[in-house]
Amino acid sequence: MPQVCYNLAVRPAALVLLAALVFAVSASAQSSGPSAKWLREAQCIHLHEGPWTANTGNGQFGGMQFSAQTWMRLHGKRVPAFAHPGDPAFPFGVSPKEQLRRAWMLWLSDSRSWRSWGAVGAACSESAP
Repeated sequence: MPQVCYNLAVRPAALVLLAALVFAVSASAQSSGPSAKWLREAQCIHLHEGPWTANTGNGQFGGMQFSAQTWMRLHGKRVPAFAHPGDPAFPFGVSPKEQLRRAWMLWLSDSRSWRSWGAVGAACSESAP
């Protein structure tokens, strides 16, 4: 068996380096967030879908027109609008920032595509540079 020599003075620095490497690898494995191109495409979809508070009775909610089922699948909180579709007294009360975050999650789960938004998603992804 080969003899291993440990230098106790180097050990803390080596552990810090190892921890930094593990953090860097895990951070790079996750997506860093939406690109400018993605944000332009999301804006295009939003412009075709409706206001951020949309509750029109079509079964879709908000500025990115999520179904209640999709919203819940993405771990969004249940909102009163789901129980009152089409009732203007119950707007979709989720911030645009949160809606975009859930849209990003859905886009990632759709293999980095806008397929959940159908023809609007296809048109916006083709038109964005």
